[in-house]
Amino acid sequence: MRVVIHAPWPAEYVAELARALAARDDIERLCLIVRADFAYAEAANCTIARCYPAARAKRNRWQRLSAHAKALVRTAKRIWQERPQVFHVQALHQPLLDWPLLLIARLRGARLVWTAHNSLPHESTRFDAVLFRRIYRHVDAVIAHTRFTASTLVDELDVRSDKVHVIAHGPLTLGAAPAPARSAAREALGVDDDTFLMLLFGRIRPYKGLDLLLSALDRTADPDMHLIVAGEDTFGEGRRLLADRDDVTADLSRVDDDTTARYFAAADLVVLPYRRIDQSGVLMLALTYRCAVLASDIGGLAEVIDDERTGFLLAPVDAETLADRLADLKARPDALEAVRQNVARAQDGEQGWPQLAAHTAHLYQRVI
Repeated sequence: MRVVIHAPWPAEYVAELARALAARDDIERLCLIVRADFAYAEAANCTIARCYPAARAKRNRWQRLSAHAKALVRTAKRIWQERPQVFHVQALHQPLLDWPLLLIARLRGARLVWTAHNSLPHESTRFDAVLFRRIYRHVDAVIAHTRFTASTLVDELDVRSDKVHVIAHGPLTLGAAPAPARSAAREALGVDDDTFLMLLFGRIRPYKGLDLLLSALDRTADPDMHLIVAGEDTFGEGRRLLADRDDVTADLSRVDDDTTARYFAAADLVVLPYRRIDQSGVLMLALTYRCAVLASDIGGLAEVIDDERTGFLLAPVDAETLADRLADLKARPDALEAVRQNVARAQDGEQGWPQLAAHTAHLYQRVI
């Protein structure tokens, strides 16, 4: 099969998938359409087309629009040149402007596959729902990472059920720096070995429940508990909530790979008290680092976490329940260690990339 994967993001995910697909005998040619700053070309082991500008290039509004228009032209030419049998879209940079790429691929004879990492963008509007309904109607197959996302696509966005296929999200190892030993990570961070260290990682957004976690810490009032909050403060919520707190270390900026590895290695527990979510890239990163995770029992998270075996689930999602759960897990270090060992086995087994690539290639064959 000749396949083009369109992926201005997510870079780590698509590189992992491409590497596993490229190793298969039934993939004759694989081309990734990515950004100029795509860092995993060697690992992906396939043809790379850097059609989009780097994510953080400094441009004014008109320069960004001009650069994007040129990127669309380059992308359209590449699709026409590759003549794929399957055009697999991981994301569109600007969906309202970019959807004609689907028509170009269709005109070139490709079947269209879309991966819905989320059923809709995180901060979506009614217009997004209208636009994505049209996109989903046009494609031949939609991949969802969880049954929850699949149900949302069918029940709320009117996608035909026979179009939707659930293929799990794999571990993100390519973008993960090697994890230091727990003791070394804690020494570098200035954290005592006896401290129960929690981590809330990723871009700070209201739906991620930082306020709930802080309220839970206030309820426990345990001097041996400490929280690291690490990630870009998108809406300024982090700085407002974390002012004058001694029980929290705040790193409200883009976190480099080595520091990320240090945070996950040092943490006893990664906490995801989300109010709403389809699926979480932070969860997948935490599992890649073989961490114990406490996550809200919502969306597709419960499909990834088997409570008390490969993680811990929080229900209902409120400060009182969260405080009780944190105190309980702090008192059960053996349970945390058992979860870490189970996570390691799961990441190397059925959720590994060769198996996920096999499911994806089988779907390609079906739509062709």
